[in-house]
Amino acid sequence: MQFQSYDPGDFYDELFIAKGQPRPEAALLIERINALSMEELQQRRLAAQNALFKLGVTFNVYSDNQGTERIFPFDIIPRILPASEWEHLNKGLKQRIQALNLFLADIYSEQKILTDGVIPRALVESATGFLKPCIGLKPPQGIWCHITGTDLVRDRDGQWYVLEDNLRCPSGVSYVLQNRQLMKQTFPQLFEFSAIRAVDDYCSRLLDALQYLRDEHMRTPSVALLSPGSL
Repeated sequence: MQFQSYDPGDFYDELFIAKGQPRPEAALLIERINALSMEELQQRRLAAQNALFKLGVTFNVYSDNQGTERIFPFDIIPRILPASEWEHLNKGLKQRIQALNLFLADIYSEQKILTDGVIPRALVESATGFLKPCIGLKPPQGIWCHITGTDLVRDRDGQWYVLEDNLRCPSGVSYVLQNRQLMKQTFPQLFEFSAIRAVDDYCSRLLDALQYLRDEHMRTPSVALLSPGSL
C-alpha cells in the first residue's frame, strides 16, 4: 500500500503534514505500511477482527431490539500522538476531572453554582441523573467520580475538543487494552523501535484508586469490579 498519491489537502491529517511528508512521529508507521500490499493489510485487519470476536470483545446496542452483539470497531491504522501533545491533553483532562468532582460536590452540598445563576437550577433538578437523596452525602476522600470516560474529537484545524464526559458508566477500558494488544501483533516493529507508553498497568492503577477509598480502619479491603461482560 503506497501513499504517494495521497493528499491531505487543507484538513489536519494525523499522519501527514502535507502530500508525501509524514509527521515525524508517524514516519516509521508509514514506512511499515508502505512495505505491505493492500491484500496483506486487509489480511491483518481481518485477523484482528477475528481475534476480537474470539476474545468476546463485543458490545450491545441497547436500543436494538434484536440484542445482537457487535464486534468493537478496530482501526488497522493506529493513531499516534507525540509526547508533547499527550502531555497537554493529560494536564487538561486531569483539570477537567477535578472540575467535575468539584461541580458534583457543590451540587450535592451548598449549590453555590445554582444560587449564583451560573447554571439554571431547573436544568439540574430536572435531570434524570440528579439524585436528591445524595444531597449532603460525603463520599470517601471527597471523590464523586472515580472513573471518567472522556470522549475526545479532533477538528479540521487539529484542535482537540471534548465531545462528552461519561461519569455514571464509563465503559470501554477493556477495548483499549485489547486494542493495544492487537496493535502490537499487527505492527510489532512499531512498538519495538518506538517509545510508546504502556497501558498494561491500568488494572493495577484502578485497584490502587479504589483501595484509596477504603475505610481508614480497613487495611486490606477486597475490591470487586462489576461488568456486563468478560473483561
